[in-house]
Order: sequence, then structure tokens, then C-alpha cells
Amino acid sequence: MEHIAAFMILIACSDDLQACNEIPAPAIAYETVQECEAELTTAMRTISASQDNSYGKCVEIDPALFYEDVEIVWDVTRNEGLEVTLEVINPQVAIQSMARADQVETGNNLN
Repeated sequence: MEHIAAFMILIACSDDLQACNEIPAPAIAYETVQECEAELTTAMRTISASQDNSYGKCVEIDPALFYEDVEIVWDVTRNEGLEVTLEVINPQVAIQSMARADQVETGNNLN
């Protein structure tokens, strides 16, 4: 059974889409995309009550990325709406850090 994680991103924009800001999501992460999507409708209704241009999306994330330094990159356009990508930042540093954490220190005890 494959474990899938997801997170919700909510964005509110000005009428001309020139100024957009992230809005806090109801939860940091979800165990499944379905759980996220179940809360997305309610979150969007809440934002839409105070913002004319609001966007929301549930994004699937590979749980292995929790060990990586990942940047969430988003953009809002009139044609495409909200687009979200995850970009790994300097993956070699993350791999080296994990390798160091997995090493067992050994030493000689001399009496």
C-alpha cells in the first residue's frame, strides 16, 4: 500500500491579479489527497466571502520529499489559474546530510 501525502495551498489576489498572497490553510498536511479535497471546498467558500479572486489547490507530495529541502513555487494566471510546483533545493546537500545521520560512530575504547 502506497502512502500519499498532500498539502493545501490557498491564494487570494487583487482584481488585476498583480498582487497575490498565500492564505493559511486549515491544516499543514493531509494523509491523502481526498482528505485535502474534502476540506478545500469549505476553505474556498471562506476565502471567497472576503476575496473576489481566490484560488485553492490540493497538491500531492511524495513523502520522501519530507527529507529534502523543497520550495513550493506557485503562480496565478488568468488562463491557467493556480499552478503549483515543488522544486528540490540543492539535493546533494540533503543526501549528504542523510548519509551523515545514518552513519554509526565507532571508536576504540582503550583502558
